[in-house]
Amino acid sequence: MQSERPLVASIPRYRTTRSERLLILRRKQGNNHSNRLLIFLCQLMQAALKRFPLECLVMGWVVFVVSLIIFLVHIASADGAKYLYHKEGNESSSSGPVIELLAPSSKQDGPIKPNFLFEPSSDHSPPPARVVEFYAPWCPHCQHYAPKYIKLAKAVTEKHPEIEFHAVSCTAHNKLCNDQNVNGYPTLKLYREGSYEALEFKVKDAKVKNVLFRLGFDVSEKSESHNNHEDQSDKKQIARVVPFRMHDVHDAWNDAALSFEFALKTGIFMTNGPLSKEESSTFRSWLELLTKSLPIQMSKTHDIITMLLENFEEASQSQSNLSKLIRPYASPDNLQTWRTCTNGDNKMGYTCGLWQLFHIMTIGVVEYNRHNTPIIPTRQVSEILRNYVEHFFQCEVCRLNFLDMYDNCAFDGCHRLSDKPSSNEHDWRELPIWLWMTHNDVNTRLLGERMNQNNQSKPNQWESQQARWPSLYTCPNCWREDKSWEEDEIFDHLHSMYWSGNPSYIKIPSEENEPRKPLRSIWKVGGFLFCIISLAAWFARLSKAHHHSGRHKKVDH
Repeated sequence: MQSERPLVASIPRYRTTRSERLLILRRKQGNNHSNRLLIFLCQLMQAALKRFPLECLVMGWVVFVVSLIIFLVHIASADGAKYLYHKEGNESSSSGPVIELLAPSSKQDGPIKPNFLFEPSSDHSPPPARVVEFYAPWCPHCQHYAPKYIKLAKAVTEKHPEIEFHAVSCTAHNKLCNDQNVNGYPTLKLYREGSYEALEFKVKDAKVKNVLFRLGFDVSEKSESHNNHEDQSDKKQIARVVPFRMHDVHDAWNDAALSFEFALKTGIFMTNGPLSKEESSTFRSWLELLTKSLPIQMSKTHDIITMLLENFEEASQSQSNLSKLIRPYASPDNLQTWRTCTNGDNKMGYTCGLWQLFHIMTIGVVEYNRHNTPIIPTRQVSEILRNYVEHFFQCEVCRLNFLDMYDNCAFDGCHRLSDKPSSNEHDWRELPIWLWMTHNDVNTRLLGERMNQNNQSKPNQWESQQARWPSLYTCPNCWREDKSWEEDEIFDHLHSMYWSGNPSYIKIPSEENEPRKPLRSIWKVGGFLFCIISLAAWFARLSKAHHHSGRHKKVDH
């Protein structure tokens, strides 16, 4: 019997506002100027090709080779986003005593089975005692824990050099983590000498004495008093407040689409086998909600969602089925570059883009309710979001914090959000405002955790303000005189950022400049110099040809 296809609401053609029509007109005018410039450049190139064909051919090949080299370097460096402990160019593939499991450079038959997790078929000496961390490079708590894990490994191996510390990226080794029943990040597992039976171990209990005790070593010595204190000199000096990054609505759509695809590849199946009944229901509800709430400009994402709903039974059976279905639509892994709030570190792009997707979705619900019936209740949307985070977001600490806030009605969510349809737009706006308040609370908490990790003082009032967004600098009208928020202005700002336009931004200064992207800067400067030199050479050749022709001596009487 053929399964019933889900009812997917059609995407309405929204009426454009006056401001949107003006924006379209300006873009058309800008395109006309661009077209004139393009025509002039084409004519210039045509004249150069006719007069200097050999020189232009050589220059063309030079530009092509340089562009190809930069492209290949970009692809090669993209794999670094899959690991936290692997340093590029390090043959040992490790950070100090931590050994990173790297994916093989060439495709191999069968799944990866490292000796520190699986008993080899041939005779080998018994494996030593070892600690294994399973993590995801995009997970903020995994990033925060990485220096602590390295320090723990150094402290333990100083006492017992035979103990090994391993790290497994579940982004690079998704199936391996599924086989090991890893349900959250970061996860620590301990293995005693000669044993392949994992001992579960909580990250918060990962002290030198506890690790040695669980691995069966003597801990009677008074040992690690110096290990319980972070060495301030070892700390990487980072900005106390993450600098604000300017972006427009298209950047937000791009990052949301990438994170949606990344979640399909790595976050839906955490174990082998089909989704449970509850997981399947949550996944379907999430997809159906996105069909109604994402802007029509995210056309590729809409195509993926429609295809998944049409093939939902197949997609919910296994990760291999899901990956096969989305492969023709999704972006290649080595070309996934998030644009906003990554601060030069592409590993942070997934969680940031996921928040962008959540914000776009909540604004989209308001837009949908403006133009469609039946009205979607805000509580129904928040419940779908809550269940999605519970089942499909694997950063364990992040997930538990979000669920705790939601289930305990943080920010008056139980009253702000209603399970009954309302015709009042003010009630719909409560949904994006509630999510915005939740996101700001997460930002503030992460700032405090980062400062605590670096043995820094607690954030002051100004720093806490910068961790929230929009700040006083980016949206002055969002603040009242008593420093409370003006919610109507906040909604307008969110609508501009995630749906309809580009707000004006002022970059917030920080204690440290943002990391520069040298390749991109060199390419821009090189391209500019190439154009200047080429034009200068062309005019020089014209002048020389004019001089040799003798025309400069002819005078009309």
